[in-house]
Amino acid sequence: MTIESYLLALFLTLVIELSVAYFLGYRNKKAIITVVCVNLISHPLFCYFLWINLTLDIITINYFSMISLEIIITLLESILLYYALKQKFLLMLNLSFAMNFTSFVIGLIIYGTTL
Repeated sequence: MTIESYLLALFLTLVIELSVAYFLGYRNKKAIITVVCVNLISHPLFCYFLWINLTLDIITINYFSMISLEIIITLLESILLYYALKQKFLLMLNLSFAMNFTSFVIGLIIYGTTL
């Protein structure tokens, strides 16, 4: 992955996940900044793991492994959102799931479904 393609993926993720958060009523400055910051933590971690995996061949990348990684990212983001926004954990889990599910599906549409 080149730096340009990574930055495009990050930008698209931010646009998609901010749109979902906005649609679900998270419109104040703190919520928007939190969603951006959470993604600036989780997105590089996810991509770094995928890059390391390409080099070391730790796991086979298929739909099961990608969904498993998305679940881990969703839980991580839920925890970060919970502590930052001080709302019920289940609400933050639902928000994180909605954002990640939407960006995952749109990512499959944009980048293709070949794993």
